[in-house]
Amino acid sequence: MSDRMDFLHPDYEPGEFDQVERRLRQALVRDAAQVRPSNRLDTILHEAHELGPVTATGGSGPRRWLMPLAAAAAVAAIIGGVWWSGQDDRSGVTPPATNAPSLSPTPSTAPTTSSPTTSGPVATESVTLPVYFVGPVGGAEDKYKLFREFVRQDLPVGATPAEKAKAALVLAINAQPYSNTDGYLQPWSGQTIGDVTVADGAVTVHLANAGVPEAVVGDENKRLAVQELVWTAQAAIQQTLPVRFEVADGSTKLFGSISTDQDFTRPPSDRLYEDVAPIWVTSPTRDQVLPASKPVTVKGLAIVYEATVNWQLDRGTTTVSSGHAMASIGAPMQGEYSFSLGRLAAGDYTIRVRELSAKDGSVSAEKAVTFTVK
Repeated sequence: MSDRMDFLHPDYEPGEFDQVERRLRQALVRDAAQVRPSNRLDTILHEAHELGPVTATGGSGPRRWLMPLAAAAAVAAIIGGVWWSGQDDRSGVTPPATNAPSLSPTPSTAPTTSSPTTSGPVATESVTLPVYFVGPVGGAEDKYKLFREFVRQDLPVGATPAEKAKAALVLAINAQPYSNTDGYLQPWSGQTIGDVTVADGAVTVHLANAGVPEAVVGDENKRLAVQELVWTAQAAIQQTLPVRFEVADGSTKLFGSISTDQDFTRPPSDRLYEDVAPIWVTSPTRDQVLPASKPVTVKGLAIVYEATVNWQLDRGTTTVSSGHAMASIGAPMQGEYSFSLGRLAAGDYTIRVRELSAKDGSVSAEKAVTFTVK
């Protein structure tokens, strides 16, 4: 047997491991092989946002024989949660991960609802919820796609998946906080989110009304308005379960044209462009204040031609610097990109990340984020 064989291989058996440990490794490999991947970008990004950079430390720790088992478990977890940003969590494909902790599936025999069942004061905690909105992609074309925002919200301690989903959906139907700065549409004005249940392998969302057809221009934007609720609900529960809608008055057509007699979900990873904007900027965040003592790094996600993004850093009306960067993969897949702006003088800045047209070099998509250095 080759000395280079990976220790996770079921036939790998160095002398220091006994038979019990070998069987444990084999069991982990078998379990990992049976897992069906789901998109976990939302989770990964959320945990990174909450915990910050992870560093390795030395010192004493578990016995060496535990390390391969921990690694095997990590591999199994990764196999079971590759992206959704991935981005997020999609069954059988790879989303965004959310900034919220990953949740275990809800047993179908015990539906959870968004309404607390206990009386008296309820202890709450602040959590970060991934929320999706329909916004302009930028550039010359009047085109809209989905953008994700991470929003802090107070929820009951130990909130159920259904409670998290309802809270996120309530935020999703109110784009007002971002309309003036990002141009997000408000297709669900006048809507109310009723009960949300996670049961029988699906998420069911009860709406007060079917949506006003005149509130959204164009069939594609109506479709995206529905999809923003689908992506939000799935990201909140960290599972890409199908989403179903029920309307209080019995309506069967959302916005007058989209049948509720169907299950809704995200497209697969090679068709995310159908829903997701070409450019996301995940760091710095909107109006974030960064220290002047440290270099500024811009990070994000992109579905762009030949994996190339161009960028421009402005301070007021002055362009400070510009350049380009490569995403981890090109369209039609969504890749990650990162580039450094170096240390910046104190002031207010706007970073613009763009996709340029392969045809004529014009801007076909752009996302701009303002931030401050102090």
